[in-house]
Amino acid sequence: MKKIKKLSLVFACLIFVGVTNAFAGTDAAAFLKKSVGVKAIGMGGAYTSLADDTSAIYWNPAGLAQIQDYYSVYAMGGTGASDEYPGLKDVVPTHQFFAVSIPLQKFTDVLGKTVIGIGYISSKMDNIQHTIVHPNGTVERKGTISDTDNAYYLTAGIPLWQSATSLYVGASLKYITKNMSEVGVSEGGLDIDAGVIYSIDAAKYGLINFGAIFQKGVSMGDDSAPMTTKVGVSDKVTFIDKLQLTGAVDLVQRQDEPLGGNLGLEFGVIEVLVSDAFSINGIYLRGGVEGYALENRYNITSDYNETVSYNFGLGFDFGILNAYFLQLDVAICSGNIFDQTTKFALNFFF
Repeated sequence: MKKIKKLSLVFACLIFVGVTNAFAGTDAAAFLKKSVGVKAIGMGGAYTSLADDTSAIYWNPAGLAQIQDYYSVYAMGGTGASDEYPGLKDVVPTHQFFAVSIPLQKFTDVLGKTVIGIGYISSKMDNIQHTIVHPNGTVERKGTISDTDNAYYLTAGIPLWQSATSLYVGASLKYITKNMSEVGVSEGGLDIDAGVIYSIDAAKYGLINFGAIFQKGVSMGDDSAPMTTKVGVSDKVTFIDKLQLTGAVDLVQRQDEPLGGNLGLEFGVIEVLVSDAFSINGIYLRGGVEGYALENRYNITSDYNETVSYNFGLGFDFGILNAYFLQLDVAICSGNIFDQTTKFALNFFF
């Protein structure tokens, strides 16, 4: 056990090491900066240290190890469009996420309490005007095109130990594709994420989590995504019997970008209705700020802060027959002009 703890601490330290290698080219897979997971979105993306639902596949693969007792299915969709912006009224953006998690202890004890997950993100924009500017300055319109980006996740999360303190580690293998068939663009590439969550159950101060994730960055054609490191801390406190308050802060460092910050709060009322047939386990109100630049580097800080997203969310947790659980979440966010303004999610545990 001592050797396992030492190895896990070394792993955790590697996650926190700063990334200094440079990439050439423009940002590939930029669509992955658009968050998934409606609970996390409602909290401004400050979810690296929490990641306690199936959207951990995206936020921090280590968090998947916290879902050990149930299978889960997660689905997210969004509404909204860019029709209020001149010249973009016909563009139709969609952003969807689907994931399942499977605790392997349901089948075998060989891999301990390992939890695996499979996820899929689809981001698409239809009806983009295809134009060609000729050398003589004339503009030729050639109809519309569709820009489709997909990411496929294979994730595993493992608890190295669990007690008053717990340590979870995890990793994701991602295959990312981009397709614009009308203009002959079709690319794909592999990427990896590695994450860790360290949890302290301190009765006086609540459940305190520290988390980190390292994302290598995919290369597709001449373009590369930046290496990204995120670190976060959160505290979940229950007071006055059934009231719960969770606060979380993330720091986000992408290569060649200013250090960014996400801040989230969640206020919940738990055990609202308890019965054998049907229970309301919690009602939650959320708010957060996502993507605020904390330093002035590369002379782009002001541009970043013009696109800061202010998010709000509402969530309901239900219990059915003391055997099944259902989470329903909605988030309203002010992102860039191609981001959906309202997102919905359903997470079912069985």
